[in-house]
Amino acid sequence: MALVPHPGPSIDTLSSVGEHGARNFLHPAQARGRFTRLRRAVFALLVFILVALPFVRIRGLPGIWLDIGHRSFHILGMSVGPTESYLLFFLITGTGFALVVVSALWGRVWCGWACPQTVFLEGVYRRIEHLFEGDRPRQLKLDAMAWSEPEKILRRGGKNAVFVLLSLAIAHLLLCYFVPAPQLWALIRQGPRQDPEVFIWAAALTAVTYFNFAWFREQFCIILCPYGRLQSILSDSHTVVVGYDAGRGEPRGRLGHVAGDCIDCLRCVAVCPTGIDIRQGMQLECVGCAACIDACDEVMVKIGRPKGLVRYDTEKGFAGELRRFFRPRVYLYLVLGVAGLAALVASASLRASIPVNLLRQTGAPFVLDGGQVRNAYLLRMANKATSDAVLDLEVEAPPQATVTLPQKRWTVPAGEQGVLPLFVALPRAQFTAPFDLRVEVRDQEGHTAELKAKFLGPEL
Repeated sequence: MALVPHPGPSIDTLSSVGEHGARNFLHPAQARGRFTRLRRAVFALLVFILVALPFVRIRGLPGIWLDIGHRSFHILGMSVGPTESYLLFFLITGTGFALVVVSALWGRVWCGWACPQTVFLEGVYRRIEHLFEGDRPRQLKLDAMAWSEPEKILRRGGKNAVFVLLSLAIAHLLLCYFVPAPQLWALIRQGPRQDPEVFIWAAALTAVTYFNFAWFREQFCIILCPYGRLQSILSDSHTVVVGYDAGRGEPRGRLGHVAGDCIDCLRCVAVCPTGIDIRQGMQLECVGCAACIDACDEVMVKIGRPKGLVRYDTEKGFAGELRRFFRPRVYLYLVLGVAGLAALVASASLRASIPVNLLRQTGAPFVLDGGQVRNAYLLRMANKATSDAVLDLEVEAPPQATVTLPQKRWTVPAGEQGVLPLFVALPRAQFTAPFDLRVEVRDQEGHTAELKAKFLGPEL
């Protein structure tokens, strides 16, 4: 690694942008250091979690299963039906404000450490690329080679073949979030003719995944992702970000000359996955990955100067002013996030253990038929479990009433909705005022639910 200035982008230029505005394909150098090692460990853990979630079983269901066909969502043991979308609202808002709190405290730590785009690009695809092509100098040399060169064909051809296979695996992993793995495996074995829709989705996801991780890469963060554009309102001068200590580093100069600590080696630019120069200050393209910190620290050690010229700090900290970790906006975001998650927990805990509703049938509220007052009801249940629900029904009505119920033991198949009619008739002479009709529901596990509905009749 050279420790003297070499040709590179000027202070106001992005490495990813060419001379005439066209894109330069980036080949970030491999950084080495404490943050790089920690990020790799975090990436490995997150990849394991993302792979395991569709396969691990919680209460007999996959860890995450988004059953679009039945409009039910199963998330870490909690099942949400089509009439319970408010639970998803509380989950999304609570999680969203939690991310806002993290952003207000540590900037884009999500982008650089936990975003799936970064996790798979830097933790999987980029490492495979380095395995086939070597580090940045070797990759630049391959760029300059003609495609007629056997080395370029073998290295880049082999890399892209692995990329396609990996993209195919990730596409099927994504499908496992919507189709249970055993069912998806059965569809794969049957072939595309049996279910062409799943085959088309798998092919489309494979193509998009390959395009993204093999070519589009950092452009997704720079062009498509809106999160980076929100940083100007989520962060302030007390937010911890990756930055350059200009007071210590300037003026830049060659090693051995009277100057600041920065020797303008551009190592921080070479390792940046989005091709920025961190010395320009906070930028939209910075994802807070800390690769430039490790790169600069490595250079500082080699030239015998203190680490931390590029480091995690706040704008106030770089200016030598007092830093405040907690501040009013953080408390506000935290309260909103806790409120959303608390509402989710409270709403989920108050849900009925047996999701059965007793509803009045549409039409007239009651019917007079041969001296009888008749009310018609419907029992509805959405069985979101993976096993059939077997329910015992008991109707509590006045002794003079006639109860018509097709079956007292009601079976609702797994993943389906059940509807059962209920008719209650009472002699008109016995009807004096509306009263509560009660239906007791008991499942095979001993859970009970009491449902109520008004029995209506003519005014006296």
